[in-house]
Amino acid sequence: MHKVVETVQKSLSEIVSDYDSKSFVLAVSAGIDSMALLNACVTLRLNFEVAHCNYHLRGYESDDDQQFIEKYCEDLAIPIRVKEFNVELEKQKGESVQMTARRLRFDWFNQLIEQNEYDFLLLAHHLDDQIESFFINFFRGTGIKGMAGIRKLNGNRLRPMLELTKNDIEQYANYLEMEYREDSSNSDYKYVRNKIRHHLIPLLKELRPEIHDVFLKNNRKMVIAQEALDWSFNNQFSEIDEKAMDKNWFFQVPGYYQYAFLEKYGFNSTQLHNLQTAGVGTIFESDSHQIFVNRDNLEIHAIEKKEEVQYKLTSIQNLESNEISLLIEERVGSIIENSSKNKISVSKSEIVFPLVLRKWAAGDSFVPLGMKGSKKLSDFFIDEKLDQTEKRAQWILVNGDSRIIWVLGRRLSNEFKVTNETKLSVIFETK
Repeated sequence: MHKVVETVQKSLSEIVSDYDSKSFVLAVSAGIDSMALLNACVTLRLNFEVAHCNYHLRGYESDDDQQFIEKYCEDLAIPIRVKEFNVELEKQKGESVQMTARRLRFDWFNQLIEQNEYDFLLLAHHLDDQIESFFINFFRGTGIKGMAGIRKLNGNRLRPMLELTKNDIEQYANYLEMEYREDSSNSDYKYVRNKIRHHLIPLLKELRPEIHDVFLKNNRKMVIAQEALDWSFNNQFSEIDEKAMDKNWFFQVPGYYQYAFLEKYGFNSTQLHNLQTAGVGTIFESDSHQIFVNRDNLEIHAIEKKEEVQYKLTSIQNLESNEISLLIEERVGSIIENSSKNKISVSKSEIVFPLVLRKWAAGDSFVPLGMKGSKKLSDFFIDEKLDQTEKRAQWILVNGDSRIIWVLGRRLSNEFKVTNETKLSVIFETK
């Protein structure tokens, strides 16, 4: 039995002792990793079906992937389900293409599991994916929970190849003379994961050839440590009333538990630090909750969400509503308007209709005037020292190509500024 098949079998038996009596849906992209897992499942004679997503993000490549896996499954008499998505149409506010694709596929996977009563979803993540995720989470500052990485079993999601390296999988593919598809986006260095994969990991291997073994040992220790912390945290906070939490008790428990508890409600480490010295009557806000500081206790309440409103502008026309007004005027020439923070001028050649006026959302980013690089609005608001109330009230003007033109009353995007070559200017003014 090949090492890959043996490892998959061992992982399955450790997690699901009667795995041969269970049903699985296997997510297959047609790439080498998921195709290797597919072939291992065939060898182990698992009861499984294949699920393939076509996001139509790579033109004919996406369609070729779909046709390849459909033919592959047909030849092996494996049931297959295919779902096609239009990611651009499905994008929600603040989502990147990758975030949208991930949300769509797992929504569909969950739907398949519920409708067809599969026991588990099989995913083809491996040890190199673990290492990449470790560094991504490290750079994000997620702490031990993020660096503990991907779990073999998370709910009904089962990853039986997490202790196999990419090299193990490539050797298995060569051994089988296995066909698979290459995803050209895996070589696109605009993605942080690809930079880690193609630059950082080879350097680590050069410094420490046995980096996979070293990482695996450390990862196991981090998982054990995280499990111990979770167990202790759950015991400490299992019966806590968040609407009347004893303030003295809360600040006496270890800081990790304080943060883990508040993180559930969207609060960050800076807010926790400020909470420790906050006076009676202080209110802290996250995107979803408020903390009220009383003399003897802390109260946490959910913020009631109002239905989000947005306005579409299909031409140069003024907007008047109960919430906001926007005056728009076209002028000939290069008009630079800086008389007020509530009035800007932009180059009309960059304008694409329809424009959208809406509240900002997590994940929004723009290029602030005077800068070359993109900046997340959440970071921009920190620089501007906005409190939660000001953030929730912030409007943005978005171009028809999804670029942010203006953070109203605060900053124009550098991409829309008027230059000496501007022939037509558009003046926006809010009151």
